[in-house]
Amino acid sequence: MQKDPFVILGVSDQVTQNELYEAYKAKRREWEPKRFAVGDEGAEACEKLDEIEQAYREADEILKSRYYVTDSPDKLKEADELIKKGSYDEAQKVLDTAAERTAEWHFLQSIVFYAKKREAEAMEQLRTAVAMEPGNSKYTEALRHMEGKKVNSAYNNDGSARSRVYAYRDDSERSYRDDDQYRSPQRGMSPCDCCAGLMCADCCCECMGGDLIACC
Repeated sequence: MQKDPFVILGVSDQVTQNELYEAYKAKRREWEPKRFAVGDEGAEACEKLDEIEQAYREADEILKSRYYVTDSPDKLKEADELIKKGSYDEAQKVLDTAAERTAEWHFLQSIVFYAKKREAEAMEQLRTAVAMEPGNSKYTEALRHMEGKKVNSAYNNDGSARSRVYAYRDDSERSYRDDDQYRSPQRGMSPCDCCAGLMCADCCCECMGGDLIACC
C-alpha cells in the first residue's frame, strides 16, 4: 500500500506549499547526518531520504493541482502589491496559491524570503528566476546587487526588502541608494564629490599664493 506523502512529511494535507517545503527541509535535516553511518543505520538513512524526496514531489504536485487557477498573472500582481506595502506574510499566502512557478514567481518569492532575512533561500529563488529568464534585466540586476553586496548591509532599519538589492523594478520607485547609481552623471555630483572638488581647488590656490578656504 502506498504511503500518504503528507504523513511521511509529518504535515496535514491542508498545508500551504511553503509549509510543505519547510517540513521537507526539516525531515532532510533529521536524516542527512545519519547517511554516512556504517552498516544498517546508514542504509536506513539513505532509504528514508529517498522516501522523503519522493513524498515531497508527490505532495507538491497534489497542492499544485489543488490550487491551480487560470488567473496566475493576477495573483502575481496581487503578491507584488502586497510586497510593496510590506505585507510579506499575506504575499506569501498569495504566492502559495499560484500553481505556475514562473520566473516572476521566483523573483517575488525571493523578495519575501529576503524581507524575512532568509538570505540563502532568497538567493536560490533569485538565481532560479535568472536561469529561467536570463535576458530579464530586472532579475539579473537584483542578483548582481545581491551577490556583490553579500546582503550584509542591504537591509533597511525596519528589515524591509525594499532595499538596494530589489531597487530595480518595473515601476517608478527606483532607489539611488546604491553608490553606482547615486554617483551617476544623471544624478550630478554627490556631497562627497563637492567636498573633494573644493579641497582640490583650495590646494591649487595655496600653491599659487592664494587661499580659497581660510580654515584649511
